[in-house]
Amino acid sequence: MKLNKLFGIIGSVHVPSSLIAAQAGTDGGSPAEKRLEWLRSQLIGRDLQFDTCFGKRLLTYADHTASGRCLRYIEEYITQQVLPFYGNSHTSDSSCGEKTTRMVHEAREYIRRCVGACPEDALIFCGSGATAAIKRLQEVMGIAVPANLRSQVIENLREEERWVVFVGPFEHHSNLLSWRQSIAEVVEIGIDADGLVDMEALELQLASMKYSNRPKLGSFSACSNVTGIIADTRALSRLLHKYGAYACFDFATSGPYVEIDMRSREEEGYDAIFLSPHKFPGGPGSPGILVMHEALYKLRSFPPSTCGGGVVAYVNGFNAKAEEAAVCAGPYGHRLLGVEKSLSLHIRRS
Repeated sequence: MKLNKLFGIIGSVHVPSSLIAAQAGTDGGSPAEKRLEWLRSQLIGRDLQFDTCFGKRLLTYADHTASGRCLRYIEEYITQQVLPFYGNSHTSDSSCGEKTTRMVHEAREYIRRCVGACPEDALIFCGSGATAAIKRLQEVMGIAVPANLRSQVIENLREEERWVVFVGPFEHHSNLLSWRQSIAEVVEIGIDADGLVDMEALELQLASMKYSNRPKLGSFSACSNVTGIIADTRALSRLLHKYGAYACFDFATSGPYVEIDMRSREEEGYDAIFLSPHKFPGGPGSPGILVMHEALYKLRSFPPSTCGGGVVAYVNGFNAKAEEAAVCAGPYGHRLLGVEKSLSLHIRRS
């Protein structure tokens, strides 16, 4: 396996070559290896020693599936280039607010290009990791309700109004429990002989007369965070779309290591994806990402899923786009603006 594939680094890191040469040396090694060595040199805590019951030991971090590590040059960029000009991200009344708002928009568009989103896809920064992204999708679909009202709401729903959500055999709790707590009916699909989603079982459920007149959605892990098995997301999308179901995928585990191309308007495209950028190199502290096709935004003329600052259009009675109606503003810190997220995604693509 090539080093650049091992670390999920595919192109060139956008940093001065002089810095790379200073850290990695100029003798021997391929350009990719030099870039990787420079990147390793930027990991905060790389050479840290700490006290253990066996004496001092070099810190070895081996939990990147849970969370990535901070990169020095990203933190320095934020300190020097972002925070001095920080202002409210939903205003142009001051130069700081205008600059911060512009950075947010630039970060959103950069990430949109990174994941192959189309103009009809909304990209929303939300809360903590994929957990918040999945919850936000449920909110804008109109199926998230308080736990104490769930039974009452379901009792008053007509059967054809209640969503059916198909999930896989190795979902993270964030892609399972929150669906169970929504007003949707959750159908779990088992595994086949290869440890993948049982496609035959899924097709039987999708074709079942029981669900024929109901809205349907599949929400599957793109990669198991236990076994590392990668799902065939394209085949799942084709099958779900064949039966009129939306195709959604949790890329929390594999996001830092694979190419993501939504292509939401195509048969094998994704209708929504969930990301946890804090798992990326340089990503700790950044929020979750929800990218969804506008067809999944079911609130339309109803109040936004998150009412508060930043929803002026709702207050004034005008229509709001999915992105605007699903995001509450306020004086967010730079980490909640997607600025750090776009930088860490740049590292992933590099």
